[in-house]
Amino acid sequence: MILVMKSLSKIVKRILSAAAVMAIGFALGTAGITASDAQMSDIAKQRVAAMQQNGGNMKKLGAAVSAGDSAAAAAAAAINEVASRIPSLFPQGSGTGDTNAKPEIWQNFAGFRKIANDLESAAAKIVADANAGNLGSDPKAVVGSLGKNCGACHKAFRKPQN
Repeated sequence: MILVMKSLSKIVKRILSAAAVMAIGFALGTAGITASDAQMSDIAKQRVAAMQQNGGNMKKLGAAVSAGDSAAAAAAAAINEVASRIPSLFPQGSGTGDTNAKPEIWQNFAGFRKIANDLESAAAKIVADANAGNLGSDPKAVVGSLGKNCGACHKAFRKPQN
């Protein structure tokens, strides 16, 4: 009986040791799936939403300029607000997974930030011009003053669209 108990004790110890090794292996294997991965996915979703918001506001801006509508200032202000947040939507490490962001963003973050700042400044100028009644009536010129910044950023820092 004592011999059986000792054998069972060894078996139980081996099973517990194997279970502990498996638990540690599982913990280490899933360590890569962390809240930061979920946060990075949320950041990617936030930047897509922000860029879509800018695209929608560019259309609103063009339509408002064509119509001589005072909504141009609001559309430009919304673009300005998004532009001010663009650098924060691209934190280090957020260029992996399902994203159209090129690695060049983080390799040349100063250049990336400059284009975002240029967009913000151009939108602020449109807001000021619209509020002063000096916007003009050519939607291509007004929207184009913003679009050149968008295009410059997309050319340098966004993967080609499929």
